Amino acid sequence: MKDLSPAFIATLAGLAAVLLWKLKRKSDLQKLPLPAASSWLWGHEKTIFEREPGHAFNEWTRNLGLTYRIKAAFWAPDVLVLSDPAGIGHILQDKIYDYHHSAVVRPRVARLLGKGLGWVEGEAEHRRMRRLVIPSLSSENIKAMAPDIRDTASRAVNDLVSEIQTLGDESVLNILQWTAKATLNVIGRVAFLYDFDGGKSEEAHRILNARRQGVSPIVKYAGFFTLMLLRRFPFLNDLPISSIQAQGIAKLTVQSGVAQEMVPPCVRRNKDLLHQSQGSYKDLLSRLLSAYAEGAMSHEELFEQISTFVISGHETTTHTLAFTIWQLARHPNVQARLRRELDTVSEEPSYEDFQSRLPYLDAVLKETLRLFPGLPYMERVATTPDVIPLREAVKLSDGRTVTEIPIETGQTVLIPIIAIHRQEAVWDSAEEFRPERWLMGLPPKEKLVTGWSHTLAFSDGPRNCIGFRLAIFQYKVILTSLMRKFTFSDTGAQVLLKISSSLQPWVAGSEDDGPSLPVHVHLT
Repeated sequence: MKDLSPAFIATLAGLAAVLLWKLKRKSDLQKLPLPAASSWLWGHEKTIFEREPGHAFNEWTRNLGLTYRIKAAFWAPDVLVLSDPAGIGHILQDKIYDYHHSAVVRPRVARLLGKGLGWVEGEAEHRRMRRLVIPSLSSENIKAMAPDIRDTASRAVNDLVSEIQTLGDESVLNILQWTAKATLNVIGRVAFLYDFDGGKSEEAHRILNARRQGVSPIVKYAGFFTLMLLRRFPFLNDLPISSIQAQGIAKLTVQSGVAQEMVPPCVRRNKDLLHQSQGSYKDLLSRLLSAYAEGAMSHEELFEQISTFVISGHETTTHTLAFTIWQLARHPNVQARLRRELDTVSEEPSYEDFQSRLPYLDAVLKETLRLFPGLPYMERVATTPDVIPLREAVKLSDGRTVTEIPIETGQTVLIPIIAIHRQEAVWDSAEEFRPERWLMGLPPKEKLVTGWSHTLAFSDGPRNCIGFRLAIFQYKVILTSLMRKFTFSDTGAQVLLKISSSLQPWVAGSEDDGPSLPVHVHLT
């Protein structure tokens, strides 16, 4: 040992310290609480699939706390489940570019939407894409869109009036189909200068039918089995498996159809406009085409962005509106109170009315998104070693209590959004639809996440939903227009919630009919 130099000894000591640190990181994760009764083949994932969305996670949270691990299917590494507000903020706000979509999620985003803003990874590339489109989705620009949004919403509502007059009062409608048509029409008009004819055009039918085809296979056991295989064997994403390929039907429908109609005449128009307006455009399509004409976007990326915004631009509002109408039908007292508030403003509320003079409408929206977030679960994978801070300490199996969890590169982290939104320890009567809770004071701040209105409905941080302002405004305009013309009542149908990338409603006993929310619709 006398012949060993101080530098060599220091190097050995450093290597030993690193090795011990790595062992501690690994061992701490493996010492996190673990739910009982996992399957040797499916881990805990089959339990999650079979139960109502969020219910398994809430049971485990009650028993284990806000931070624990679950066994993955097919002997994949354990998944870290994180409901702790500090840990979630660390990932989504502070370190989001160090946490990528998992090998299950990222290919699915590419199939469902396109290789656009929601798919891209890496800070530089994400910020580049975001800068291209964010001016079209600013508050100021949405205010300028307001007249077109109102006109398009009114047209859709008037079409529904005619339909109910034809069918007769007491008509039962799958309100999800109508909201899909209405919101697609709005996004087509204000973002892409495209007329979907109130959702009745051939292109609208093709897009909406394609989306339904892509949803249905995933909620069945064959779809679940496929998704679990993808976690263990990501190369299967490239194989012609029907339940996987079905997810891409809507994107291909947009890119081969309506996008081809949008681009050629607009490209010619924008080359002239570039010299006049320096790229300051109201609509999203013009913004994309301006970037394309300037060489800032490839032809492939242009079409990927169009499909991304056509599909995602209407889907969130589609489901939020449908879930709201269903809940209003089930809670006539809420419906009546909302109608009374809307009667206090003009027949066509102004942009300012929607921003600040309709607090109960805001509460109804927030409560809907709390109970029915479009993205029920979020899954991310660490691309570098990290230490996740926790607000609530967690007790490890060796008896130690820790307030941070070291993780290694490749660790999958699951954030159960719908379960977080329904935690009984945070939200009183968490499973109930009670918009009044938003007007009576929120739970203690330390228990809440930091996203929009203390929810994760639009995610959080630099990678939050860039179109959330447009989604909220068109929701308010369409719902207000509906409330002027109709009342809604419950059909008594048993509605089940399933997850197919997004949260989807199904009628018990009629699952083969696809997503559905039946509601009695009456003319006022």
